[in-house]
Formats: sequence, structure tokens, C-alpha cells
Amino acid sequence: MSTLVSAAPGQITARWHKDAIAAPADSRPAAHPSRTRAWAHAWQHLTTERVTDHRHLHLDDGVLSETVSFYLTPADGSPYWTSQETDADVAPVWPGPVLWAGSPHAEYGGAGTTSPNHARTAVTEGLRLAADLGACALVFPGVDTGQAALLTDTEHRTGVLNLATDVAFTRPLGVAPDDWWNGIPARHRREIRRQWRRGTEADLHLAALTGSALQSALPRFALLANTTADRHGTRLYGADMFHHLATVPGAVLLTAQSSDGHLIGGLYCWLYDGCLYLWASGLDYTHPVARLTYTWLMCEAARWAIGQHAHTIDAGRWNCQAKQRLGYHATVLRTVVHLTEAASPAASALTELSDRLGARAAPYLNAGTLW
Repeated sequence: MSTLVSAAPGQITARWHKDAIAAPADSRPAAHPSRTRAWAHAWQHLTTERVTDHRHLHLDDGVLSETVSFYLTPADGSPYWTSQETDADVAPVWPGPVLWAGSPHAEYGGAGTTSPNHARTAVTEGLRLAADLGACALVFPGVDTGQAALLTDTEHRTGVLNLATDVAFTRPLGVAPDDWWNGIPARHRREIRRQWRRGTEADLHLAALTGSALQSALPRFALLANTTADRHGTRLYGADMFHHLATVPGAVLLTAQSSDGHLIGGLYCWLYDGCLYLWASGLDYTHPVARLTYTWLMCEAARWAIGQHAHTIDAGRWNCQAKQRLGYHATVLRTVVHLTEAASPAASALTELSDRLGARAAPYLNAGTLW
């Protein structure tokens, strides 16, 4: 099922699709795993993020084309967004259902920003859909500064917020393990190597699971991932997320296993376009070597990625201190909100949320970095 909404000469053709895989191919490869068609198709089946409706908008100006996926959730339907509210110590900000362009669970968004015309059309058609579905806001999470500017610079100027909400961490890998170690700040390098060595001496070994082996390990890993997330205040994951996202190109579960095959910890990742993306972690805190496992896994993940000829590693969001110690560099990610009611009380609540998250991030940002 598809619906053509505009096809004026010299303008963008915009066509709605109910299933992501029914939309025509995009003109450029997806920039991140969370921008792939496989991710969009997987996400429309989720129950952990309570997706109650979804649409996929294909935009084509005759040269460049892309697909923007929209997901409707109840006000409290996104566990990742709830974790942001928890971390900021604010009350829930949404007064009603929310239409997300992408998902807060995806580290990176940005669909709809191929050009200024694409962005304007994505916002216009997204707001029409939000009105049809009764959403209180159209929200574009996980965008960089340039993408946020495009999504803000539209004719819809009332009730628009461009807010910093996240910190992502990346670093180059180098071509050999020594390059990785040398990229760790000197004041932390010795201790991190000591923890990695002790984990290895404790007989931890890395198993990179894909395909059926990955699927078989998911019930155990989902339990560990939620135990880890619960320690930070919000249950983030469901087994359905991990199961469906295993179809995204490059999916791999990097596991720390004992000599008897016991899964002590893991990192759910994608190796995509030369970058290893670490998305979710889980640890067995009852195991005697649990205190070493996170650092050991982070080092082993980098060593494994180098062996796969990757050039970059992306460690995901927050957990700032641990990632800074490992030599990662912080990048601010933004969320653009188009409120469907200009006088919505959510505006001040969202600004407060951003300010409080900024205070948490500030010690880990380079001097001069704007929040």
C-alpha cells in the first residue's frame, strides 16, 4: 500500500508506504545501521518500544531519494526516552502520543536531511501524519548540528525546539592493536591494560556470534542487558529488539565467555561500513570476574574490529567517564521537536530536560563545545 502526496514538477515526490521494505531503494547507502531499511522493517514489529502505528515516507527529487520512517508511541512508550527523563530527574514531558522520525533507541537519526527540500517535505508530511494520528509532537532524535538546522529551518516555525539531548562516543581504531592502546590517555592506559590482562588470565575468551548462534544466545543476553540497564534506573531492552535487529547488516554479539562456555557479558553490535557500533551491553554481576568484564570486552571489541579491518569504533551514548578513559571523543547529538500545539506545556519541560542533561555531559565535553 502506498499513497502519493505530492509530485509537482521540479519538486519532491513524496509517497507513503506501510512497510519499510515496500519503499523504493534510496539513492545512497544508509549512513548508519539504524538508517538501513532492515532496521526500519525490524522496528515496525517491536513491542518493547510500544509502536502502535508506523509509516514510511519515500522522498525523491529526481536525483536524490531517501526514506523516512515514522513510529507512533504512547507518551511513555519509548524506554530510551524514559531513561533520558530519569537521568535528567524530570517528570515525563509528553502530554500525549509522540510520532518519532526514527526511534530514540537508535543512536543516530537524520533521515529526511539529504537536502533542504527533503527536510522541508519530511517535516510537512510528518506533521500531517502527526495530526492524523493525534500525536502531540513530531520528533527527530539523534541528529547532528547540520541535520538539526535543516529540520528546524522550515515554514513551520511555531512550537519548534532544537535541543541537545545526547552524547555519542567514537574513536579511530588504527591498523594494529598497539594503535588502539596508544589512543588511550596515558594516565589511564596502564590500569586498563592491567584489567584487560587480568580478564584474560581469568580465562575469559571472546566469541563473536552471528546468525543462529547469535539468536540462541539472545535470551541469556537480554537478561544480562536488562540487569545492567536496571542499575541505571530504566528497563531499556526486550528480547524482541535483539531478535528483530539481528537482521540488520553486520549484526554480531561479542561475548565474554568462561572456559566452560558460560556467557558472562556481551556487547550487541553492528560491523557496518568500516565502523563497529556498540549498541547494548550486558554483564553477569554475580560472576567472580564481572568487575573486569566490561573493560575486557571493550578492549577485545576494538581488537576484534581491527582484525575485521574496521577503521572506527562507536561506543554508543553516555557512560561518559568509562568511555573517556578509553580514549573516546564525545559528540553532542540533538533532538528536533515540532509540537503540534504551539502553546504546549511540553516546551518548557523539554528545555529543562536538555539543560539538565547538559549539566551531566559538561565535564566530558571539549572546551568550547556547545550544548
